[in-house]
Amino acid sequence: MQVTMRAASGKERADNPVKERKSIVFASDARGIVPLSVAVWSLLEQAEEGTVYQVNVLSDGIPETAQDAIRQLAERQGKRHILRFFELEKVIPRDLGVTETIPRATWARLFLGRILPAVDRALYLDIDTMCCTDLSALCETDMKGAVVAGVLEEESHPASSFNKRLGIPLSCPGYINAGVMLMDLARFRDENLDAMCLEFYEEHRDASWALDQDSINGALYSRILPIHPRWNWNDSWTRRLGFVRKNEKMRKGYPLEDCVQAALDPGILHFMGRYKPWFYNYRLEGKRYAECMARAGLLGENGLPGFTFGKLVKKMTHALLYAHARWRVRRLAKRLRVEGSTKC
Repeated sequence: MQVTMRAASGKERADNPVKERKSIVFASDARGIVPLSVAVWSLLEQAEEGTVYQVNVLSDGIPETAQDAIRQLAERQGKRHILRFFELEKVIPRDLGVTETIPRATWARLFLGRILPAVDRALYLDIDTMCCTDLSALCETDMKGAVVAGVLEEESHPASSFNKRLGIPLSCPGYINAGVMLMDLARFRDENLDAMCLEFYEEHRDASWALDQDSINGALYSRILPIHPRWNWNDSWTRRLGFVRKNEKMRKGYPLEDCVQAALDPGILHFMGRYKPWFYNYRLEGKRYAECMARAGLLGENGLPGFTFGKLVKKMTHALLYAHARWRVRRLAKRLRVEGSTKC
């Protein structure tokens, strides 16, 4: 395995000892420069005064000019953080399922233990995420012996979309989304867990549609720790809360109280799905994302690109639906006595 790295310059060095830094990892190719920039900006913008991040970007062909622009963006949030780029050249085996939607950079998270040999724990974040709070509490989570911690997409049940398909027993808590993962990289190295995940992928290639995410869940299902949904919240789940009953449990496997709290006060917003917030969109949290882009200086004078009349109509038709969702979440919070932000 070969990884080429640009060493941190004097400007990138922090006075704090390395052991006090929180290691964060992003991965992207040249198509993801804008969302990567927003993700890095939001991470550092939300950092509390005593928090120091070591941000590692796994780059699959991001031009040097774009890398420099992201470094300059990061420096605007202070020089105590470190931002490093790792060029991925021969990290991903050629026979893996690299596709347009599952690029090489996505598979790289399986190999973090080797790419970052001096890091024992890291928080991996997809580039279509936006941090809404300081992540120190998440980075310091007691993993209770688990090797990966993440937010459930779905709990185990007889009619699940993953238990039978991947051969995961119903005793497993559920299936996590790999877009936000706290990873014990020391254990990944010591126990060759990347090889275990790849072996699972080879054995279940025909049944796998989420590829690396399926591999992590399938190979490590007994060693995964579910965490609070606020650490990987999707605004479509907020919309779903508008149609649940007071005592109903969402399919994600969390108590309704936890989901309401996540909707009110998300720690990390994950913009999964087809419609991305760096283009003109009708998403529930699209405005918050655009405001973050504006603070970072990444929003053009004409606003978000991709405007069409059809999208405007769709945005207007969704306005009432989202207003209902926000009202419903606040009402549920009051009934369930859930405290949280009033941003929703």
